[in-house]
Amino acid sequence: MTPAPESLLKPVPGPRLRTLLRREESYGIHALRVIAEQPGIGAAEVAEHLQIPPAYLAKVLSNLTKAGLVEARMGRKGGLWLRTDLSQLSLLAVIEALSGPVVMDTCQTKPRCATEQLKGHCRLKPVWLESTLQIRGLLDSYKLDQLLERGIP
Repeated sequence: MTPAPESLLKPVPGPRLRTLLRREESYGIHALRVIAEQPGIGAAEVAEHLQIPPAYLAKVLSNLTKAGLVEARMGRKGGLWLRTDLSQLSLLAVIEALSGPVVMDTCQTKPRCATEQLKGHCRLKPVWLESTLQIRGLLDSYKLDQLLERGIP
């Protein structure tokens, strides 16, 4: 992994910060990592570990279960287990399982966006297409098993 530039690691002043990931996507990725590191962990422990409201995590876990990524078992021997090989599961796959296809702007999905219809061309569309391809490629290149902290408390 390439280290982040120093400018990206500094706190951003002011109340406005726009992330590319939705909260559910971020929580889902972090929850999968915790479940992988501690198979059988309970949902309450995952929520506590990640400092996530338990009710919101329940929604995320439900969606991960529906996507076939997590198995939730009830009872005394209950808990959460992975249902997939993390070496085959990319960040992109998790994000898309929770929220659908990743694109920069919906205009790129149309044969002719509003600007193209009005002017006959659009200079933004190629930018959105290229950035979408690069972001999707980067997110797809990171598999969740690369992000585990094995043997680290």
